[in-house]
Amino acid sequence: MKLFSITSMLSMLLFVSLGTRAQQQEELPRGKAGEKLQAMEVAYLTRELNLSPEDAQKFWPVFNKYRQEVKATITDPDMTDPLERQQKVLNIRKQYRNDFSRILNADRGNHVFSAEDQFRQLVRREFMRRQFEKRESLGQRKRDH
Repeated sequence: MKLFSITSMLSMLLFVSLGTRAQQQEELPRGKAGEKLQAMEVAYLTRELNLSPEDAQKFWPVFNKYRQEVKATITDPDMTDPLERQQKVLNIRKQYRNDFSRILNADRGNHVFSAEDQFRQLVRREFMRRQFEKRESLGQRKRDH
């Protein structure tokens, strides 16, 4: 059943056009595609973290603040050392792990980051699959002519 849910959610990606991959790991595309992808991420994280409506009400404002801080760090033009950037992101994650654990509990607070990474991997795999199918389709059309 869980596989079916993930598969059906990924099939919704069919309508999301990702012309180029996100420049940074934490950054989602903008526009309608980005909005759809963000809505899918919210649904995925809500399900993976088993958020009740009360949990969600407390969790999402903190998560959004976390996401903004990470994005600001990743896109900071003054930060040119990649290891320094990664360390700063790690420090932000550690800080928010405590916040998430207070809101949810220690286990679910720790699971936030792995669930976030899993979602990103699912999207990345789906994108790569579509790119492969697109190339295969173009190759097939060339062979047919």
